[in-house]
Formats: sequence, structure tokens, C-alpha cells
Amino acid sequence: MTLIELLVTITLIAIVTTAILFGSGAIVNSRMRGAASMIAGATRIAYTRASATSRTNRLVLDLDKSTVSLEETNDTVLVASGDEKSQAKGPGEGPSPDEQAAIDTASRIIKGPQAPPARFTAVKALGFNDPDTTGGRSLGKGVKFRKVETGHSPDGQTSGKAYLYFWPGGQTERASIQLVPNGSEELDAGISILVSPLTGRVRTLAGSKSMEPLRDDGTSSEREDRAF
Repeated sequence: MTLIELLVTITLIAIVTTAILFGSGAIVNSRMRGAASMIAGATRIAYTRASATSRTNRLVLDLDKSTVSLEETNDTVLVASGDEKSQAKGPGEGPSPDEQAAIDTASRIIKGPQAPPARFTAVKALGFNDPDTTGGRSLGKGVKFRKVETGHSPDGQTSGKAYLYFWPGGQTERASIQLVPNGSEELDAGISILVSPLTGRVRTLAGSKSMEPLRDDGTSSEREDRAF
């Protein structure tokens, strides 16, 4: 074979191999596994860092931009169920602006004095050390969040920013972080990262899985979320 014939043969083999990989979804699956591994690693970083520094850490999961970032604070953090809304109401839904202002004022009066919101700053450590951490780490091409469920937001979020908190002393909340390929909403097409409360143990499962139900077998670490 001449050199030209050899080059043509190699090129054809490369084209066929690439087509097979794309057709079988191997590349997409590889990117999905890579995104899941990145999130699992970030979870362990946040869990360990919160205990080592005695500071509250949180993962910021941007569902719209498909990014993950890590933040910390020295302030006291109080998280209540329902603090985060999965979707904003559309035009014409809910109370008018004046009515909502009155409702908010009444709610503040009933609750009494409230602590100011905690101020979080971006963390640069172990993979989150880019010069600019404000944008977070991308899940990778072709991968997006399907839904994020946490102990304080059990109904889950499909848009906006979701937060997974880690408190000093080795305490976190249960969570389900569901990933799917772009353009797919099939429940069995994704990967789920499940986080156990308190222990911070991470499991990766095929398909879109919801958070594990709280057990009532006397094991406090798995029985309830106590962080809020």
C-alpha cells in the first residue's frame, strides 16, 4: 500500500469508529459518568471541608446553566423547608404586588426578629480553584440537571439554583441530584446521585431516582434530617 492509501484507510476507520461511538451513546454515557463523578467528589469535598474548617459549606447547583460551585460562610445558617421555590409564578398567577407586600409584612411581624441572611463566598479548593469560580464547574457538553431534591426542598427543583448544605461536625441533608442527556427526559436515561443525611455517603444509580424515604429503624443518621 502506498502512503496515501494508508492514510485514506486510517481516516475511514476513524470515521466509522466515531460513528459507532456516537450511535451507541458511548460518548454521552461517558460524559454523564464524568459529571456524576464530579458531583460526588464535590459532595465529599464539601462534607470534609465543613468539618475541617468549622464553617457551613454548600454546593450551588445551577439548573439553568448546568454548573456546580462550592461556597462557604462563617455566619449562622438557618434553613427552613420551602425556602427555595422551584419555579416563579407566571403573569396573572397569585396575589397582586400590593397584596404580596402586605402578606410579606404580616409574615415578618408574626415571625418576629429574624437573623440576617448568611453571606457565602466562593471556595477555591480541590477542583474549584479556577481563577474565576463565580461561574462554577460545568457538567460537560450534552449533560444537564433534570431535578434536584434536598431535605429542605423535598418536592425538588427543575430550574433556578438548588443548594445542598453541609454543617460543621459532619452533618448534611439527604438529596437526589438527577442528571440526563440534553434533549432527553426519560426516567431511565439518566443518572442519580443520592446523598445520605449526616454521613454524607454518596451512591450513584442508573435512572432518575428520588430521595430515599426516611427510615424508622432506630438509626438516627438515616431516620431524619436534623439540620433544619
